[in-house]
Amino acid sequence: MTQQQAIVMGGSIAGLLASRVLSDFYDRVIILDRDRLPVTPQPRRGVPQSVQPHVLFTQGYRILEDFFPKIGKDLQAAGAVPIDWGREFHYFNQGAWNATADTDSELVSFTCTRPLLEATIRQRLQQRENVEFWSNCRVIGLEGSAEGQEVSGVRFTTPEHPQTQIAKADLVVDASGRGSLAPSWLKALGMTPPPVTRVDAHLGYATRRYRIPENAHFPWKVMLIAQEPPDNPRLGYLAQVEDNQWISTLGGYERDYPPLEDEGFLNFARSLADSEFYDCIRQAEPLSELRAHRATANRLYHYEKIKLPRGFVALGDAVCALCPVYGQGMTVSALSAEVLANCLEMAQRRGSPLDSNDFQKRLARNNAYPWSVAVGQDSAFPSVQSAASRSNPFSSLLQGYFRRLLKLSHQDGSFHVRFMAIAHMVASPLSLFHPRLLWQALVKG
Repeated sequence: MTQQQAIVMGGSIAGLLASRVLSDFYDRVIILDRDRLPVTPQPRRGVPQSVQPHVLFTQGYRILEDFFPKIGKDLQAAGAVPIDWGREFHYFNQGAWNATADTDSELVSFTCTRPLLEATIRQRLQQRENVEFWSNCRVIGLEGSAEGQEVSGVRFTTPEHPQTQIAKADLVVDASGRGSLAPSWLKALGMTPPPVTRVDAHLGYATRRYRIPENAHFPWKVMLIAQEPPDNPRLGYLAQVEDNQWISTLGGYERDYPPLEDEGFLNFARSLADSEFYDCIRQAEPLSELRAHRATANRLYHYEKIKLPRGFVALGDAVCALCPVYGQGMTVSALSAEVLANCLEMAQRRGSPLDSNDFQKRLARNNAYPWSVAVGQDSAFPSVQSAASRSNPFSSLLQGYFRRLLKLSHQDGSFHVRFMAIAHMVASPLSLFHPRLLWQALVKG
């Protein structure tokens, strides 16, 4: 232990994983969350998207296992469904379904609801004696001095004590998610807030839970019928989760939102590029109301471009909030926690506090690829497509190459596995430019 106390604002995935890392370096770690955190897996007000689908990529699961050994057994015992993304992911794109691997792949994780995953991580974290959860705490600002360029704690209130209270810390971590107010709090202290980039293709989606029909057998556990910009804005996602249920989501870009009433929802499903999604849900028993979610813009705070005060860092959605349809969010949060661990280890070796600016620069490099994936896809829709991207012949050439590769994944399961390895962040995207792959794309694609 090299420091005394760290405070984490936010008790969702990013905050939980950051706290796990901090518990190895600080005597005391306090997680402040505005909700009264549930004991069992339940949606909560502070995470309005918790009823919507969440994807745990293979890389994210591997990091979870590093932080919490054998957490996969805990997840499975709680009802999470193991999935091999090489064999059990059913993906429709460019007019055809993907081929699947003939044998087991190493691209494994779990499919489950967000509340179950969050509760399982929280239970493991609660076993660490130096981690405390302060529920029902609403953070209202940062404590610090502009002259010293230092953040020294947070100001917060609780329902029982509405007057402002102060909690001191050697390090404050903003893991408060997409709705982070840290930029305005830094400005209120006389410090420079980060510039922001926002890309919004106006995606909205609606979700409902269904009972999987008895005696139904499917070779897949997750189905995706993808949007295809610029002309097809609609998508459907269907995933097996705990309790023998499906979580069913329909989405539409360019404000082509799915209806929130039964007949309209089914008609929207019937309009997808393939009928299999509709065929699955039309006779299944609905178990929940239809719930909409439209806070889907890509938003990036450029903390790496400002001089940060000592004692403050930000990560997860509080920095890089991605369009949820690409399923990257939880894995990006896990990768962010890894960056934090590496930076703390370097600081410990130097015998000095965490270098906030170095951390944010490293985090920015870590976020660059998932950001480019989400923004690159969303920017193909007319409402956000820039003149520069329309007139860039290299961009058009790359898109044509990737379309050829996707066609190969319709014919050969090994290509599907290669794509999944990149999508799940366990392989470099540069592997798509291997000379042999280039040749096959030109000849067969």
